[in-house]
Amino acid sequence: MSHFRRLGLCLSVMTLFAARGSGQAFNLRDLLTEFLRQGITLAPPAAPFPSHEAHFIAADSPQFLAVQQFSGALANQLSSFPIASSAGGFTYRFDPALGVFTRSADSFGPVYAERADTIGKGKFNLGINHSHFTFDHIGDLSLQDGAVRLVFTHQDINHDQSNLEPFFEGDIITAQLFLKIKTDITAFVLSYGVSDRLDVGAAVPLVHVDLEAQTAATIQRIATSATAPDIHRFVNGGSTETFRQSGSASGVGDVILRGKYQFLRGERAGLAIAEDLRLPTGEERDLLGTGTTQAKTFLIGSLHVGSFSPHVNAGYTWTSKTSDQTNIPDEISYTAGFDWAVSPRMTVAADVIGRDFVHTQVVRVVNTTFEANTNTNPTAPPTIVTATFPRLVAERGDSNSLLGSIGVKINPFGNFLLTVNGLFSLNREGLQDNFAPLVAVDYSF
Repeated sequence: MSHFRRLGLCLSVMTLFAARGSGQAFNLRDLLTEFLRQGITLAPPAAPFPSHEAHFIAADSPQFLAVQQFSGALANQLSSFPIASSAGGFTYRFDPALGVFTRSADSFGPVYAERADTIGKGKFNLGINHSHFTFDHIGDLSLQDGAVRLVFTHQDINHDQSNLEPFFEGDIITAQLFLKIKTDITAFVLSYGVSDRLDVGAAVPLVHVDLEAQTAATIQRIATSATAPDIHRFVNGGSTETFRQSGSASGVGDVILRGKYQFLRGERAGLAIAEDLRLPTGEERDLLGTGTTQAKTFLIGSLHVGSFSPHVNAGYTWTSKTSDQTNIPDEISYTAGFDWAVSPRMTVAADVIGRDFVHTQVVRVVNTTFEANTNTNPTAPPTIVTATFPRLVAERGDSNSLLGSIGVKINPFGNFLLTVNGLFSLNREGLQDNFAPLVAVDYSF
């Protein structure tokens, strides 16, 4: 069987697996905002007050806009989280003196980084890897412990640009948001050595996302506690309520096409340039993909000092024009680490991975002071009171995420490789998982 027929067969198998992975059509991207809209709806008040059922769910309110931006930041980073390298653990170089391929490195290479070595002309590498993420933080905010604080203000029903008249506009609703986000990524990877210096490849990820949201909401009767305590209440009749919602989705993520060219080769060192083209094949509405095309260009340098091989990667990701629903930032990425062949059948790999998101949404919680009027007489001067509560805000800025990676690659027999790796957070910026395990199997031929 020719190399090109084998390449076509491998791609067909990967496509078949991808087709079987398609999941349900469920809009997870808007689950959070729609969930909060439903939860903030109040019960009808007693006469003579007009209905207040929807007076805290205005789409143009500052808090809902911040929640939409918060959801967008979650979706963007969730759908573009890195997957393991598709490069083969066995790299070869043709020896013209012997007329055969010989191993170009003693180690089996890194896990999330790239090295300059290529797999060799006519060589294939097939692999499958599975990683599990349980996201714990976005920035300094703990997602699971209620650190995301929300404050919803009353609609300005008379359009006077204040919440002082009518007096009941001064009430607010505070809420703690608890989020559990789990993602499983199973990636099928393929690399092929077009020449002794050029590799091409593809990665087809199958993604499963679980999202659970809980909100503990409280009506803060800053303006109405003394004179009209029943004007604002939840459907249960009280001033506190807990709301829950969950959803999941499965399907093909964003397919990645890869190419790597080693333009400088020495006895112990090499330099290469690589290109990743990330296609918008994942369903953006279900948090399975970014909804946009991304192109990443990066330089790779690696060195072999006996069984020890340090490497560095540095690149930039360009993002195509996004829709109104998404705003994916460009990204500066860099990686430094080593892979060390502790024995002929075992390699230990470690890396520090940096991701700088340029001009993205940065979310935080700040203390915010609110004014209210307790005087029910609209013709009398207002009686001003204030209250301060923590509130979610979203701002434009740069975000630097640092991750650590450490793992081991084992060659049990033949050209098979088994990889076990852990990815963990080194700082508190961007979407973070305290520890994300990965297991992988590779075969070269």
